[in-house]
Amino acid sequence: MIDAFSRKANGGERHLEGRVKLAKLDFLLRYPRHLRRVLLAHGASADQLSRIDPDEAPLDARMMRYRYGPWDPSYFAVLGSLIGRGLVEVTALPGGGGFGYRTSPSGAGLAANLRTDEAFTHLDERLTLLRRHLDKSGRTLMTYVYELPEVADATWFEDLR
Repeated sequence: MIDAFSRKANGGERHLEGRVKLAKLDFLLRYPRHLRRVLLAHGASADQLSRIDPDEAPLDARMMRYRYGPWDPSYFAVLGSLIGRGLVEVTALPGGGGFGYRTSPSGAGLAANLRTDEAFTHLDERLTLLRRHLDKSGRTLMTYVYELPEVADATWFEDLR
């Protein structure tokens, strides 16, 4: 995901801006049913979403409801591991607006290899849709996710489905 949102566009450097955005995009990537609903509510056509199976089970690791919506407690460990292995770089965002993430050259190479593996086809298709339609601020994505009653009505630490 970090690679999909940090690939260069029009020659400029890009970043995935902050953990809030990362968490909301991760939630939508993991839960195809919710991704489909959010995309339909915010401008994508049914034709564009034809390859998203709303009945597909979420990825193995479930997320929980936390203060700012869906959250996975493993983010700190996973990000630390990716950074420590030199696959992801942390960068200060312009204007002192926090931190962003981007893949290093070796991380981008690894991501490119994964995209060629058939096992990752569905994830890659969803990432393409996420970047095309939902490359918004973390706050905007949080608003979209809270439009889902399954998230808005969940109590803190409740597993999301």
